[in-house]
Amino acid sequence: MSIIQEVAEWVHARTDGAISAEVAAAFSLTVSKASIVMGQIHREARFTTRVEHFCMVGENGRGRHTRRLFVDQVRDPQWHKTPVIGINEEQQIVRFDSIVEAERTGGFVRVSITRCLNNSQATHGGYRWTVATNEQNG
Repeated sequence: MSIIQEVAEWVHARTDGAISAEVAAAFSLTVSKASIVMGQIHREARFTTRVEHFCMVGENGRGRHTRRLFVDQVRDPQWHKTPVIGINEEQQIVRFDSIVEAERTGGFVRVSITRCLNNSQATHGGYRWTVATNEQNG
């Protein structure tokens, strides 16, 4: 599970929402990284969020403007593994259960494989790439 999904579920469970300092303390992050994660949660369509702006007054009497994030709904990520097949000019075939596995074990670049799959690029690493169907995976 990604840190974004974990933080979103944690904030969703809290009735009073969270500020970046609370997220940082709970997940051992810096406050700036927690703020970035909260911004990503707020921008992603799979989370229904709202933000309240308020001013915190410190011991010195000076105010600091901040925002509290509330996550009203959390949906699971929409990504899934895409099995791929690469075929080179000698008709040699390589099969991988996912694009990430092709990168990790095969030494290919996942962005380039994705470009081949959506026809933005013809080949990568000497292979033409296609999505593997169930019959081809056998």
